[in-house]
Amino acid sequence: MKRLLFGALLACMFVLQADAQTRYLDEVFDEVTVTTDVVYGQNITVIPALQGMPPAMEDLKMDVYEPTGDTEMDRPLLLIFHTGNFLPAYLNGGPLGSKSDNWEVEMATRYAKMGYVVASCDYRLGWNPLAGTQEERTLQLIQAAYRGVQDSRTAVRFFRKSVEEGGDPFGIDSEKVGLIGNGTGGYITLASATIENYNDIILDDTGSPITKFWYNPGDGSYIPMVIEGIHGNPDATTDTSFGTIQVMVRTSLWSSKAYTVTPMRRRTPTLQNLLAASSCALRTTLDTARTFHSR
Repeated sequence: MKRLLFGALLACMFVLQADAQTRYLDEVFDEVTVTTDVVYGQNITVIPALQGMPPAMEDLKMDVYEPTGDTEMDRPLLLIFHTGNFLPAYLNGGPLGSKSDNWEVEMATRYAKMGYVVASCDYRLGWNPLAGTQEERTLQLIQAAYRGVQDSRTAVRFFRKSVEEGGDPFGIDSEKVGLIGNGTGGYITLASATIENYNDIILDDTGSPITKFWYNPGDGSYIPMVIEGIHGNPDATTDTSFGTIQVMVRTSLWSSKAYTVTPMRRRTPTLQNLLAASSCALRTTLDTARTFHSR
């Protein structure tokens, strides 16, 4: 009899253990609540320029997924960034390229059912895959990825500000933030997690130029593909509207000449200065110019 009772007890414990679910590992909620089109920032988009119009400010939007009925606060936050080759759906040759893609919706829903707060984020798109040379296409693609990095960090900053100044409406722990990237979104999340400052983009750990991120505009010089004084810093917190910057055009990989130029105005862009900023204008930052000029 004792053996029978002991066996029944073990069986009950096994069933209870099998049925036990762990938050953040298992789907412990049945439903999720989605808040769509939350604006997490604004910045300049180049998409209109591809249609012959001036670039314009774009609202950066996300859909926020939360477990329905959850009373927990200080929840981990996950941000998802979609694929799409940095172009809108169908213009990129496929049906994907937004925060509403099936993969993003499915993953956001699954993680929210596990107890996370999840944001599926749109980010700025735009580059010209039909540009005349491979060097031009590479230049524009790198700049598109850089804008994605800026937007991903803007999204993180939006949530942290909501905790510090907005009463924590999403119930998150601002120190527990993860980034998930699908396809080209993976380039954004990897770069966002590893770039500490602008120089990480164009210089290696020894201070030497990372040559694949420099290009020759056709006159034998070398110019960075991303220029902080024109494109902003990786966090998208600098305003390039005012003043002048000293920039460097490299006459070879190890010699250079400094110039002073006025960058484009961020708030009132025109097609002319956008194209100038994206082609062979004199660009880089004062710090980078001094680094190279000392060689």
